[in-house]
Amino acid sequence: MSLPQPSQPVTILAVDDDRAVLNLVHQALEQAGYRVLVASSGWDAVREFESGGPVELLLTDVIMPDLTGPVLAERLRSRAPGLRVLFISGFHDADLVQRFVMRKGFTLLPKPFTVEALLRVVREAIEPTALLGDLH
Repeated sequence: MSLPQPSQPVTILAVDDDRAVLNLVHQALEQAGYRVLVASSGWDAVREFESGGPVELLLTDVIMPDLTGPVLAERLRSRAPGLRVLFISGFHDADLVQRFVMRKGFTLLPKPFTVEALLRVVREAIEPTALLGDLH
């Protein structure tokens, strides 16, 4: 099943310290019609965010060596309050997820994930009503 192209140009900042995951995300999102900026660390993501133009969605790993995903999200949202955030994580500690992600109302996509699941969750994060037609 393929999802329709985004209705307008959307820029996503994808951040993960695992190069294989980052490459998969980058390729899948670009093929789906998104403009994708990539960073392999939190500090690289801050630099990309500052120089890459407007970003509509931050897609970030929760656990990274320099800045955690939640710290990165708070830092970037202080500069762009409307920034949407989608977390990905292979770390399935329920307390961590509750503390950092769910309490703040963010979405978490657990690793491993399929390209189809990634595209669906990204589309829903960008256009929350976009998938309502898919349910009928």
